[in-house]
Amino acid sequence: MAINKRLTLLDAGNGRLAVIAQYSEDFRRLIKAVPCSVWNPVALRWEFPADEGRKFRKVFSSWLIIASHEAEDNEAAQADGKEVIEEPLFIDTSGAERQAETSNRTPPRIAQAMGNAMRALMYSRKTAKRYLSIVDRYAGFVDIPLPETSVDDAVNFLAYLERDIGVSASTLNQAISALKFLYSRVLGREMPISRRPRSDKRLPAILSRDEVIRIINSPKNIKHRTLLAMAYSAGLRVSELACIKLADIDQKRGVILIKNGKGRKDRYTILADRMIALLQAYIDLYKPKIWLFEGQGNGHIHVRSIQEVFYHAKELCGIEKDISIHTLRHCFATHLLEDGTDIRYIQELLGHVSAKTTQIYTHVARKDFLRIRSPFDENNDIGEHIYEYA
Repeated sequence: MAINKRLTLLDAGNGRLAVIAQYSEDFRRLIKAVPCSVWNPVALRWEFPADEGRKFRKVFSSWLIIASHEAEDNEAAQADGKEVIEEPLFIDTSGAERQAETSNRTPPRIAQAMGNAMRALMYSRKTAKRYLSIVDRYAGFVDIPLPETSVDDAVNFLAYLERDIGVSASTLNQAISALKFLYSRVLGREMPISRRPRSDKRLPAILSRDEVIRIINSPKNIKHRTLLAMAYSAGLRVSELACIKLADIDQKRGVILIKNGKGRKDRYTILADRMIALLQAYIDLYKPKIWLFEGQGNGHIHVRSIQEVFYHAKELCGIEKDISIHTLRHCFATHLLEDGTDIRYIQELLGHVSAKTTQIYTHVARKDFLRIRSPFDENNDIGEHIYEYA
């Protein structure tokens, strides 16, 4: 079995770092080589002192290490209908370049001007954060004051991202958008890059219905089961799942109000009949007050905590597909399509602006495939000869 050599590095607080990765004996052996690393059974992750970060990077030098702020942006930036894996712009996976995970290479005046411009245009917090991180990397790449840079510098930077870092078309497009914003809104110059790289045509990984149920039923904790069941049964983004309030659930009408979803849009999605009993049992036990899934303090559960619940459930099931919590949303749409639900209704439930985004599920649904028989099944002679050698 191929080892998934990708892990996420988080700030666990109190001077400690945390690691999330797909379980394997190779990972377990390496993480134990990091001094003072321990398994946190509550948060379901490995943790170690931040002072051992250099040792950690040396031990995992051949792995793809994604910093926590990058991983958070990835989940929020996933394009509906396809899996988008954003490459980290600050971490060099080859081990040849060692840079701080946070830096301040962008002059404060420019960073503040960009921040103000994005707030004025109501850019989302995560988009603004991503743009600023790209510009910060660009400032370090050119090594001259940003107002003195040229279009050639920007082109060379984009070429560097593609050639040396190996970023995807999606990440490259985001870098172009960030640089265009920098030049037009802050530096007062146009960056004449009209053509953009074509996005990768990737199909989302889809689980069978049996696999989905196995994942939902694997946690013993009823809160974790409710989280996973809600994500699948209503087709929610992880950020939407985290922010559901008790007042948003209308059991009589069988709907859930999703407030301020992607694109700052409100919408309704369905509340499954089978969810009502599970929800009531969870509410009776945990007694949430405002948020359906409460986190520490008075706030809602963190997105990363939901992701950890999913990865742990996946590990318990022994499912080896490369999937994330967002996969449950893909499965919701695909299974609806296979059941004959009109794609226009699926579009509304998912909150897609364009029907083209929803259409990708037609490429993974088995509704029409089930009517097709392979010519291999029609040729009995081929089968008989194969069994002779088995």
